[in-house]
Amino acid sequence: MRTWRFSSFYFFYFTTVGVLVPYWGLFLQSRGFNAKEIGQLMAILLLTKLVAPNMWALLADKMTSKKGSSVSLMKQAAFVTFVLYCLMFVVQSFWATAAVMFAFCMFWNATLPQLEAATLNHLNERRDRYGQVRLWGSVGFIVMVQSLGLIMDQTGPATILPAGALALLTVFFASLLMVSSNNISQKPLADKEPLASREPSANKKPLEITDELQKATSTESPISFINLIDKNVIFLFGLCLFMQVSHAPWHTFFSIYLEGYGYSKSSIGALWSIGVIFEILVFIVGYRLLQTFRLASLLSFTFLIAAIRWVMVATFPESGWLILLTQVMHSVTYGLYHSVMIKLIDRLFQGNYQIRGQALYSSITFGLGGAIGSFASGYIWAEHGQNQLFMVSGLMMFVVFIVSLVFSRRVIQNFSQ
Repeated sequence: MRTWRFSSFYFFYFTTVGVLVPYWGLFLQSRGFNAKEIGQLMAILLLTKLVAPNMWALLADKMTSKKGSSVSLMKQAAFVTFVLYCLMFVVQSFWATAAVMFAFCMFWNATLPQLEAATLNHLNERRDRYGQVRLWGSVGFIVMVQSLGLIMDQTGPATILPAGALALLTVFFASLLMVSSNNISQKPLADKEPLASREPSANKKPLEITDELQKATSTESPISFINLIDKNVIFLFGLCLFMQVSHAPWHTFFSIYLEGYGYSKSSIGALWSIGVIFEILVFIVGYRLLQTFRLASLLSFTFLIAAIRWVMVATFPESGWLILLTQVMHSVTYGLYHSVMIKLIDRLFQGNYQIRGQALYSSITFGLGGAIGSFASGYIWAEHGQNQLFMVSGLMMFVVFIVSLVFSRRVIQNFSQ
């Protein structure tokens, strides 16, 4: 099965993430924006994930139903993103910066949900191998974040903006290599093997789901937006929203936080890279974890590790080894967490609703959750201090962990040995 086109797109797409996630806060700081303004601008960047994926998914679904693929839409979005991003070279004020960030992110965030759905469709019956394709995105992130960190030790934050432009240009070129795939299943979910009957092996318990979720997924047509009124689906997405709220201080201020404690740009880049290296290991072997352990247990475990991680960041910022350990935990709080959620979303949304399902997951969790967290982070940082910001995230995730232990079985009953 040829997957190199998908792997290469992931690689180049996540080089842009390697610019915008670790270093965009430093770039905004170099432009003279304060903590509150940085939080607000990063919230705009993430808020587009709430609007853009669903808006573009509607168009992509229609294009897929007519042409069997929405690859051409991905190419157009990649090109327009690059053009709009280049306006960042000429804007300076807060509102002009906000407008340009909103514009290019509306197109940038349109790409990934379509790529996720296209990849799963291409893999078809081998979807458990998704992580082995997706890991190339992590490789791209590492290459960018490490090389840009080394360059910035010599040039300063001025390199960040042109690095982003170069990354987005390569994304467009990578999109030109993408080809249409007609593997999208048009069959209704009821025609597929029932979820409750899928077993990883003979000695493992089957996947069970609650009556409400069973009712939502056993109808004669794929799950649609009307099913989102199901309380279990809402509860699951709610947990994910809080997970991303807790990550927002890390996305927005972690590099600034470390710089304040004397870490060099190259050291900051190395720490970001270490986290993603361990994330790659999870993507390589993650499908085995999903077959071995209950998905609900794995999901709750990621919440617990997130809580421990943020408390450690708040408490031991001057200990390089402990900060390194918190970055290793990224393999769980993103790599394992994302793998679990991709599997759950793929089960809930079938056929022509796949792109919309991935978009909904991205928009509600990474979009709304990230935007709320980034906006609040700027105020907490300014009013209460940087250490308290990460402590709040940690305590919040301890609460989410407890809630998930108590109520997760009402949403999903997962694999067990």
